[in-house]
Formats: sequence, structure tokens, C-alpha cells
Amino acid sequence: MQTGFGQSDRDRVLDATDLVALVGEHVQLKPKGREHVGVCPFHDDRSPSMTVVTHKGAGFYKCFACGAAGNAIDFMMNYHKMEFIDALRTLAERAGIELRQARGDEGPAGGRRTLLRANAVAANFFRKALAHPEHGAAAREALSDRGISTAMQERFGLGAAPAGWDTFVRHLDRLREHRAGARGDEAVPDQEAFRAAGLVREGRQGPIDGFRNRVIFPICDEMGAPIAFGARKIDPEDEPKYLNSPESAVFHKGRGLYAIHLAKKSIIDSRTAVICEGYTDVIACHEAGVTNAVATLGTALTRDHARVLKRMAERIVLLFDGDAAGQKAADRAIEVFFAETVDVRICTLPDGLDPDELLRQPDGRARFDAALAASEDALVHFVRRFRAGFRAAEGLSARQQRIEAVLARLVELGFREMPGLRRTMVMSNLAAITGLPERELQAALDAVRAPAPRAPVPDPAPAAAAPAGRPRVSLEDQGFTVPQARARRAAERDVLAMVLAWPSAGAARVRLDDGTTLPFCEAVTPESFLDPGARAIADAIHVWLEDRHPFSADDVIAELRQADDKGLVVDLVLVGQRRAESENHALERLQDAVDALERIRRVRSGVSERLSRIRTDASEPEAISARLESIRNRGRDPTAFGRLPGARGMRPLRPRDEPSEDSDRPT
Repeated sequence: MQTGFGQSDRDRVLDATDLVALVGEHVQLKPKGREHVGVCPFHDDRSPSMTVVTHKGAGFYKCFACGAAGNAIDFMMNYHKMEFIDALRTLAERAGIELRQARGDEGPAGGRRTLLRANAVAANFFRKALAHPEHGAAAREALSDRGISTAMQERFGLGAAPAGWDTFVRHLDRLREHRAGARGDEAVPDQEAFRAAGLVREGRQGPIDGFRNRVIFPICDEMGAPIAFGARKIDPEDEPKYLNSPESAVFHKGRGLYAIHLAKKSIIDSRTAVICEGYTDVIACHEAGVTNAVATLGTALTRDHARVLKRMAERIVLLFDGDAAGQKAADRAIEVFFAETVDVRICTLPDGLDPDELLRQPDGRARFDAALAASEDALVHFVRRFRAGFRAAEGLSARQQRIEAVLARLVELGFREMPGLRRTMVMSNLAAITGLPERELQAALDAVRAPAPRAPVPDPAPAAAAPAGRPRVSLEDQGFTVPQARARRAAERDVLAMVLAWPSAGAARVRLDDGTTLPFCEAVTPESFLDPGARAIADAIHVWLEDRHPFSADDVIAELRQADDKGLVVDLVLVGQRRAESENHALERLQDAVDALERIRRVRSGVSERLSRIRTDASEPEAISARLESIRNRGRDPTAFGRLPGARGMRPLRPRDEPSEDSDRPT
């Protein structure tokens, strides 16, 4: 059971959470029969591999490519890298549920939860400072000059850092005194947490504010929690123009996107993300109604940005200024998205204007929309840029160098792995530009060496190491041949599939070979399962079965710790639902599965007895000779076992016999 919070807290939160809505806030989901499918956010998924199941009272997800699986709390923990307690609290707040138990502060000063609290305290201070008659006057004037309305200031949580050296530090001292004895989210973190977040630093005479006399732009994660701050100068004499929070346990420049929490829904609904270059550009877009706009955080686009966006959008529009810096940024962006399965387009705004400048003009929105409509495919942009450079080159040698350079760049970008139609389009464009036949360009491309792959990082753990918390069990070491091990595992999972898909079947009585009947939980105990995953699931449900306590697959998933075990539950539920259409049908299939498991258990018992007898008999030289003579007398197949007592109707089992299995049986 989970500790710290009661079982009832967890169950109430899971019952109140719409899993389709939760996952759909982060990933595009499409209905498929009774379920929903989407691209998995936990690996580089190129086609919808994740299924969200909510019918029949279930609530879990499963990726059939990478194996990620679990319930709403698991999704929050794995997607947002949260601890259990943080995921539970977040979902409780989302559902409007007040948790019944409390928990104190936890983690070091630089830990995720502590940093999030420190940033939340600072965001509240900066927001109030912007409204302060004295502290926020200069910042309000700067925002007004940029045309940022009060409504947008509030929507984006903008703030002000006062000009004093230690205004924020003194505020923290007063806040700690006021909240003395508070615990949990009400407690003020130690000074070290604010230092780790870049909000406080050491001065000559003690701690001073990390940001002074600047407009503050909070940077939030997808849940809307402040993880960092961007600070723009107010005084023209100050440098640099922008200061940003340092990287920390909650903030990574190469992953973060400004305003992703505000743009996420629009991105998913429109299946399009617009990438700007700066904070004010994003705010101007949202002010004008382009609410699917986000910005990178002072860095070029990275593969992490691509992974964040591709699970929400099918189309990425890279919105850059028309100047040289904007063009270079667009070229770098193409490198990131070149091999990704999204439609990437490049949009260059007219007259070298940035979005903020363009959208403030009387006809700005119309011209902006026209520029978006005229955006060009990334590959077309790539070829067009090559054409300009090729035509500017003077002499055959210079043009040859341009051709060789672009072919090498294509190989570096993964051109050979691109779909054939797109490769053909690029090569035909290059042929038209250079005047060379496509076959010659292709031959030159084939001669280009691909970049050398990086040497793999050695895995410090042994290849055969068991998952943490569970020793690896070899069924062969227990007297099984491999075919028997496979059959045993399949039989064990068949039993669990029926009980997980139809929990009421677990309360039934099952018939044994001797004609007697027993409650299922007495006839099949956790000790009946040798497969580690099946044993973990059986352990989880056995207590409920003994107590005749109702349970669901969601409850089982919540009890398990291993990700593989959670995924196995989902697999078995789906198998059980396919094989039984009603509770009565499920009871029949459960009895069949128990019969099959009993047969295999008897075979295993007989095999173990014979192997034990062989080992005992072979302890003396005379016994060895007698045993060899006995084997010779059997004939040409010395590996055959005779019929076993109690296995009436079964053919002799040999070590290499493969059991017949249903095509939909999980293995």
C-alpha cells in the first residue's frame, strides 16, 4: 500500500480524474472503438502506439511499443517527473479534492519540490510588486510602451523586480517570521533554495536580490507552475538586455518553452504550434488571438523541444524575423525537425518585422495570417536557400563545392532515412537548380560517408541483472525445460487475465481434478505462480479475494511498483475482455485456465520427482552404471519421459515439445 497518504485519498483522486481528458491535455487522442489512441509521449513514437482504456470503469493507459503503462497518477509521475506525493496533490487540486492527510516538507534545498515552492513565492512577490505604486512604476511604463495590456499582464503573470538591492531578501525574512511553524506548501524554503533558483545571491555585505529593476516574465511548466524567470532590463544602461534563471532540477533551457501552459490546448486543438523568438512576440500573438504560440528560451530549437511539440501537434510553424539572425535560427530549426514525423514550415514575416511590431499595425493580423498561409515546407526552404547560394557562387569549382556541401549536409540530417517521396522531391529540385541529372546527384550522394556513430556508453549494470526489488528467477533452474516454462507462464497469465478483466469471477468456486470445489483464492494462491510478473499481480489481488473486497484493475495497477508489472496488468485486462463477453463466459474460461494450470503443475511435479530420483540414484558408481543400462534399454530416444501418474490422456512430454498456444495469448 502507498504510505504517507491514505488509500482513500488515492482512490478518491483516481475516481475523480478523467484519464482521457488528462492525457488529452498533453497528447492528441483519437477515439478508436471503445478506447482512445495517441502517440506515446514516453518514447520517440512515430505512429499512435498508446491506448487509453476507460470503459467498464477502467482507467489506465498502455503503450504497446515501449511498455509504458499505469493510471492517472503514474502518468503524472512519469510525464512530469513527479514524486507520488506531488502527482497526487496536483491531481487532487485539479479535481477540487481536499486531501485528508498532510505531509511535511521534504527534499534538499535544490530538490524539485523545494525549488517549485521557492519559485512560487518569488512569482507572487514579483506580481504584487508590479502593482505597487513605487516598486512597479517603471515596469508598468515599460510594458505600456510595448503595448502589453493589463489583461495580458495578468494572463502571463508578469511582474516587476524592484530597483533596491535587497527588497526581495527582506520580503523573505518577513514572510518567514509571519509563517513561523508552517509546514508543507505554506512553509517558506530556506535561503539556499532561493540561491539555487537564482533568486538570491551573495553580495559584499550579505544576500542580495538576483533580479533588480527589471520586468519579470515567469516561465512555467505545462502544469502552469513557475520553474524559472526571464528578466528584461528597464534602464537602457543596464546589461545584459535579458537575465534568465540558471538551470536547475526543474528548469532546462533546452526543454522549456515559454507559455506552453497557456498554448497547449490550442496547439492540440489546432494540431499546429507556432514558434516565436521572444517573450513579447508570444504575448503579442496571444493578444491578437494566435493562442497556439510559444517561444524558445534564448536557445536554438533542440530535439527536446521537438519531442515536446510533436506529441501535441502535426504541424510546426517556425516564425522568425526576416533578418540574418532569424534566417540562421530557421536553418538551425530545420536541422532539429528534418527527420521528425511532423509537417515543419518556415514563416518569414514581411519587411523584416517581428510579430510584436507587425501585429500592432492596423492591418497587422491580416498580414500576419497571410504570412502564415504563405509559409513554406522546411525542405522547400532548405532547397531555396541552396539555390540562392549556388547562383551566387562564381566558377565551376565554387559551384562544385556548394553541391558537395549540400549533399554532405543532407546525409548529416538523415536524408537517407526519409520517406522515398520526399527524397525524390529534394533530388529533383537539386537537379533542376544545378542542371545535373538526378542519377549523377544520387551517385555523388551515395559516395558521401554518413557521420560516424557515437560510441555506446557502457552500461554499468550487468546485462543479466534483475529489476530492483525482485530477484531474477530461472524456471529452468527449477526443473523445467524451456517449452514447459513457456506453457506454465502462459497458463498463469490466462488465469489472471480472467480475474483482472472480470474481478467478480475471482469470488467464484472452481472445480479441482478430484471433483471437489474450492473458492478460487484457496485453489489458486500466490504460490501457484512462478513467473515474477504474475506472482506480483497475484500477491496484489490475493488479499482482496480473501477478504471478499471488491477491486478493479485500476486498484491493482495502483498497488504495483514495477512498470513492467503495471503494463502486464493492462495486457491481461485487454486479453480477458477479448476472450470473455460476459461474466458467465468469464467463469467458464476461468475454469478452463485453472484446469490448464493444474495439468502443467502436475507435469512439473512429476518431472521434479524424476529428476530428484536421478540425482539421488547417481550418487554411487554402481547406481550410475545401472542407470545407464536402464536408459540404453529404453531405445533410440533416451530423453523421453514415460506417462506420468494422473496425466491421463496426455502424450509423452519431451524437453523440446512446444505447447500449442492461442494466438492472442500473452507471452
